[in-house]
Amino acid sequence: MKNTVASLLNQQAQCVLATLADKELALHLMAYAISTDLDEIYLASLENTQKIKNMRANPNVTCLWDNRTGNNKDHTKGLAMSGFGKARELTGDSARAAQHLLLQRNTTLEPLLSDPSVVIFAINIDRYQWVQGYTQVVIYEPKINSTSSKGVTP
Repeated sequence: MKNTVASLLNQQAQCVLATLADKELALHLMAYAISTDLDEIYLASLENTQKIKNMRANPNVTCLWDNRTGNNKDHTKGLAMSGFGKARELTGDSARAAQHLLLQRNTTLEPLLSDPSVVIFAINIDRYQWVQGYTQVVIYEPKINSTSSKGVTP
């Protein structure tokens, strides 16, 4: 299952990050990088954004990836994968390593990542939920199923 999860994560350039504001969910389209174990997702944003405020106040987040094509076959052939976890702010060497992974994956992030007010977060993914069609659901827990090392250390 790890290879299947990794394949979707590597195919997509962005995910949808769900954070919790005061009383409602907020959704954010985000570029990301991933650890080799798939147990961490790295994100960057400017400090004064709602997503940063939300993650600092409530670190429970969900990320969504999918393979939608915009046609009716998506109902049966399409898949969606959610990653459930907790956000933690990175600093120092960990933040620099995550920045490097983000820039390696998406060079258009260079202006954002060089801004002095950029904040880097790691989402510690507890589990992925893979749903295809109406009835196929698979759970993958990277911390249980992993044997390799992370790209960034805490």
